[in-house]
Amino acid sequence: MAGVDSWRTCLNNQKFVKNLAENNSKDSKQKLRNLAKSLFVVYDSDLYVWDLYACHIVYFNLKQLLLENKEKQERFQTLLCTDAPRFDVECLVFNRTGNYLAVWGQTGITVIELPRRWGKYNDYEGGKQCVQCKSLNIAEHYFAGHHGVRLLTVLWHPGSETDSHIAFLTSDNTLSIYNIQEPNIPVQVIKLSNAPQDINQSPTKVSFPAVLGEYAASFDFGPPVTLKKRQRPYTKTEVASVTVWPAYIVRGNGDVLVAYTEVSRGTKFPLQGPLIMQPPAEDNYGVDACAISCLDTTPTALIIATGEGRLHHCLLIPAQDVEDMTLQSEASFAESSITNSTKYDSPSEASLFVFESVELELSLATGRVDPYEPVEEDFTCPIKIVKDALSPDRYHCLHAAGVHTVALPWIEEYYQQYFLSEEDADVPENLECTVEHLVCTKPLPSSPPAPVIGLAVVKEWQTGSALLTLTSDIEFISLPLRSRIVTYTTSSLQTPTGTIRSPLRKLPREPFDQYIAKVLQKNFTNPLLKSGKKTEMTQQECYQLLSRTTQVFREEYLQKQDLAQQAIQKRVRILTNLKEKQSDDLDYLSQLKADMHDQAGELGVKCDECQDKNDEILKRIESIMRKLQARLPVLSEAERSMKRELETMHDKLESYKNNLQQLEIKQKYQKRQMDNQKNNAVSSPVLKDTQLKHIKDTMRKEGDELNELMRRVNQMKMESGV
Repeated sequence: MAGVDSWRTCLNNQKFVKNLAENNSKDSKQKLRNLAKSLFVVYDSDLYVWDLYACHIVYFNLKQLLLENKEKQERFQTLLCTDAPRFDVECLVFNRTGNYLAVWGQTGITVIELPRRWGKYNDYEGGKQCVQCKSLNIAEHYFAGHHGVRLLTVLWHPGSETDSHIAFLTSDNTLSIYNIQEPNIPVQVIKLSNAPQDINQSPTKVSFPAVLGEYAASFDFGPPVTLKKRQRPYTKTEVASVTVWPAYIVRGNGDVLVAYTEVSRGTKFPLQGPLIMQPPAEDNYGVDACAISCLDTTPTALIIATGEGRLHHCLLIPAQDVEDMTLQSEASFAESSITNSTKYDSPSEASLFVFESVELELSLATGRVDPYEPVEEDFTCPIKIVKDALSPDRYHCLHAAGVHTVALPWIEEYYQQYFLSEEDADVPENLECTVEHLVCTKPLPSSPPAPVIGLAVVKEWQTGSALLTLTSDIEFISLPLRSRIVTYTTSSLQTPTGTIRSPLRKLPREPFDQYIAKVLQKNFTNPLLKSGKKTEMTQQECYQLLSRTTQVFREEYLQKQDLAQQAIQKRVRILTNLKEKQSDDLDYLSQLKADMHDQAGELGVKCDECQDKNDEILKRIESIMRKLQARLPVLSEAERSMKRELETMHDKLESYKNNLQQLEIKQKYQKRQMDNQKNNAVSSPVLKDTQLKHIKDTMRKEGDELNELMRRVNQMKMESGV
C-alpha cells in the first residue's frame, strides 16, 4: 500500500514536470488568467499534458512511479503535431476508444490521432523520445469565416458507431456535429435561435442578447432516446425506429433547451424548450449560467452551474401530459414539420425539478476584523464540471479559486422510493448533497487568481483511485478518492402485487457506522491551500484565515466529534443493557439446557427399557407362531394322491353322465327311425332306378381306379425291369 501511495508524492519530482514548469515560467502571455482550463487528461493510467509554451503533448505512464528503477520512472515521451494548433489551447478531450484526442480553444479544434504502441513498455512507436502524430483541424473554414465566433464546449458524440464524430457549441447559438473524416463538412447543424447573427462582430463587444443571457453557454449529452417511425395510414407493415441522443443546452439566463441529434442518417428533429423548472423562481435560478452536466444516474440528474459559484441539482422528470409542453416547443414542432422529423414520433418533453441549490465557498474569508474596512466585491468565475468515472452520483468542480467535490447521495434514495417502491412515496427529505472543498487557490478575495488548469480522475487499480489536479504553477496535487459505487438495480425480493406490506419494513436499516459517518460529515472543510507564488498576505489576512480555520475545526470537527462521542456512548449504554439482558437469557437457556439434558437421559433409559420389552414380546410371538405351525394337520403322499383321484373321478362321473344321456337320446331317435322304416318298407326285391344308377356310377369309378392302379403297377415293373 505504501508503494501505491508513493506515486502521489513523487509525481512533481519527475523530469517532465520540471520541464513544464520551466516552460510555463517562460510564457509571458498568461492570457485568461481567471479562467480554469483542462490542460491534461488521464486515460486509464496514461497522463497526457499539453505544453502551452512548446505546443506539444507530454505523455507519461503513472504506473512507472511504482517501479524501483529511477531511470524507468522518469521515462516520458513527447508527442508532436504535424499541424500544431495556432490558438490558445484550453481543454483536452479523449474519445471513448482512446485513439483520438481533441485539443481545442476558443477559436479552433485540432484532433490528434495517436500512433500505435509496441515494445516492452507498450510505448508509442516502441519508446521513441519524440513521436510525430497526425493532426487535423476541424471546421477550419467555418472559424476562418466567422472571426467573432468563440467555442464554448466540445464533446465527442456518444452515438457515433465509428467514434469519430465530434460536437461543439459556438457563441453564435449553433450546435454543430462534424465527422473527422470530413473535417470541413458538417454532419448536422442545429440553430438554437432565430435571431440574426453578426459573424464579424468583435468578441470583446457585448451584444444586447448576450446581456439578457439569450446565448447558449454550455451543453452535455444525456441518455439515448428511441423514437418510433410514424406508420402510414392503411398500412400494417412494421416500421423501424431510430435512436437519438439529446443534447441539453443551457443559456446564460438559466433556460435549458433540448436538441436531439443523430449522426448516422442526419435526420433533423425539433428543438425543445425552454424546459419548465419546478418549483418556479423569479430569477430562473440565476442569470449567469456557465456550465451544465448530465450525470449517468437513474433518474437523470442535470447540474447547472453559475458564475457566482452556485450549483443547481435538477431531476429530469418525463412529461405526463401533452398539455405540459411549452409554447416554444409547440412552435418548434410546427416549424420543423417540413423536415425529416415528421417521419418519426415527436419526443415527449420533460421538465426539470430543482431538488436543491448549493453555493460553493470560493474563498476562505470570514467576517471583517476592522468594521471600517471597505467591502470588496464578490469574486465570480466560470465553473467547469468534471464527471467522476468511479461514481455516477459524484462530480468535481474546478474554477479559478480551486476544486470542489460534490456527491449526491439522495439520488439512490430517490430511485429506491420512486422506481422500486410500489406504494406512493414522498420526496426524500433531510437528504442533502455533500460538498468538499479540496483545493483552494484563492484564500482571500484580495488574493490574485490562481486558476486550476487541469483535473482528472485516476481509476487504475494498480495506482489506486485518486483525484489529480494541476495548478497554474505546474504543480500536481493528488488526493485519494474513495469509491462511491451506486447500483441502480431492481431488487429480486420485491413484494408480489396485491399483497399488504408490513409497516415494519419501512423502518430504517441504516448501519451504525454509516450513522456515525453522517454525524461526522462536514458541511465545510479546510481545503489544501495552493495559492500563487506571488500571493502576499498581510497579518490581518493571515489572522482571518486562522480564525476561519479555527472556526471550521471547532464547528466541523470538535463539535461533530462530540456529537459522535455522545452517539457512541449512547449506543454503548444500549448495547450494555442488551448484553446484560442477553447474558440473563443465556443463563436461563443454560439452565433449561441442563434440565433438558437430564430429562433426555431419563427418557433414554425408558426408551431402552421399552426396546427390551418390545424384543421380548417379539420373541414370544415367534415361539407361538412356530408351535401353531407345527400343530397344523398334514396329509401323506398316498392320501394326497387318493384325494386327487377322487376329485378326478367326480369330474369323470359328470362327463359319463352327460354321455349316457346323449346315448339314450340317440337310442330313442334310432328306435323311432327303425319303427318308421318298418312301417314304410316295400316287399318287392327290385331296386329303384336311382339306386341302380348310383351303383353303376360307383362300380365304374372303382373300375377306372383299378385300371389306373394296374397301369401304374405295370409301369413300375417296366421301370424296375421285373
